Amino acid sequence: MKAAELFVKCLESQGVEYIFGVPGEENIDLLDAINKSSIQFIVCRHETGAAFIAGMMGRLTGKPGVCLSTLGPGATNMVTGVACAYLDRMPLIAITAQTDLKMQFKGAHQYINILELYHPISKWSTTIYDGSVIPKIITKAFALATKDLTGAIHIEFPNDIASSLVQGEPLQTQLYDKKVRSSEQAINEVAVAINQAKFPLFLIGNNASKGGASSDILTLIEKLQAPFTETFMAKGVVPENHPLHLQTIGLPEGDIVNKAFSRADLVIAIGYDPIEYEPKKWNPLLSPIIHIDVQDHELDNYYPVKASLVGDLSANLLRLIDQIDQRNEIDPFYRNVKETILSDRLLHSTSNSYPMSPQRIIKEIREVLSNDDILLSDVGAHKLWIGRQYETLKPNTCILSNGLASMGIALPGAIGAKLACPDKKVMAVCGDGAFIMSIAEFETAVRLKVPIVIMIWRDGRYGMIEWEQKNKLGHSSNIQFNNPDFVALARAYGAKGYKVKKAAELTTVLQKAISEDGPVIVECEVDYQESFRLSERLKDSR
Repeated sequence: MKAAELFVKCLESQGVEYIFGVPGEENIDLLDAINKSSIQFIVCRHETGAAFIAGMMGRLTGKPGVCLSTLGPGATNMVTGVACAYLDRMPLIAITAQTDLKMQFKGAHQYINILELYHPISKWSTTIYDGSVIPKIITKAFALATKDLTGAIHIEFPNDIASSLVQGEPLQTQLYDKKVRSSEQAINEVAVAINQAKFPLFLIGNNASKGGASSDILTLIEKLQAPFTETFMAKGVVPENHPLHLQTIGLPEGDIVNKAFSRADLVIAIGYDPIEYEPKKWNPLLSPIIHIDVQDHELDNYYPVKASLVGDLSANLLRLIDQIDQRNEIDPFYRNVKETILSDRLLHSTSNSYPMSPQRIIKEIREVLSNDDILLSDVGAHKLWIGRQYETLKPNTCILSNGLASMGIALPGAIGAKLACPDKKVMAVCGDGAFIMSIAEFETAVRLKVPIVIMIWRDGRYGMIEWEQKNKLGHSSNIQFNNPDFVALARAYGAKGYKVKKAAELTTVLQKAISEDGPVIVECEVDYQESFRLSERLKDSR
């Protein structure tokens, strides 16, 4: 058989159902092998979109998503999506074609060193020099993508190797590591530090959203009666309607929840990843840290680790819980912080003004979606509002990219989310700037007939940059642009589109949109003056 056919057989043995990508001359043999297999190849309109879709499937299923590009510009186009999977910790296998090995010693059409290009944005970047090693490479790739800190793997498949004849079969042995547990001494050190703390505070991070550790984290929180906050990518790991929940942390200049860190004499960080929100922003007073994660901590002056547990979260937390002293009440200072947070959250959430306040839009999205449905946010000012305001009750039901934080992720991400979770309603919130960056994949959504809602917050500017500029400089510049008629655009693609013209219409429009049997665009104008009002309120509180 051809090496390309063996490659696809190995993917089938790993349970791959979909591959997302763009065809090219140098991956013809691989595409032909896929066409003869049980795997469905989804033609995308851009390689970045293909990687976004595959990465989101990896996040929601726990199994690596797979994307494919040709060589040269196809491979460079896919970089942003792969880098997103790498920094957002989404398991992904990225396959790129390459020119013949015999041509690589000299300048060749569309040839660049893809291997080196992908090294900084993947856990492992490798080339297949010999078709007979394909089973080993595929098995290792899938194991590494899901091990510890999950992420992206890159495999380069040269054209002449793909068409070469080989013999072989997929490996039956899986190389997944056994669960790693911390030592008894480490458990004891952490337990002593927690029991001695007077004002402990939990910070939950993205790595806690994987592996089913939510119930163990909640048990520990309730035994300590200590408040908790979480990063944007950890929303819902513990339900945000819990009485001990304060507020999601993540605004660049800090939020009301940051007051709680000034009180804490110990921060218990579970699954925290500094790539998302650096310690300097939430720990300027250098409170000591208990680090509980799948990997050891980064060295950082603002992250002074007193004791740590490294390895499987559930296994380590279950042992730790037994050694923690029961507490019966929350500190009054933390209770006052929570009351302030709740009061601020309600501001303008019932405003009838149009353009609409972010608070009211989010409130009505929350009322339309069930607790199991999935809301994805693109990157922009709306992401900060969703991270702050959208009450999330289950893991991976509110997804925000906050590692690479690339604009354009939500539309293709929603396609991946719906394919991964067909029984759930899926809505993506995009700024008008971010939506246009991935608009090509709306055709993919229409062709696949995936019932997703793309809600566009329209303001004709890069709102988050304007927010940052005014906070830092007192003025803004170079942030405005024009938009098409989004409803007409949806219809041009053969889909439905709705425009919200006043606040009272929003709930009805959203309910109609989520009941459609294909992709829908909903356009709503937003008043981002509320961002500047928030900045003033927070400045006064500090």
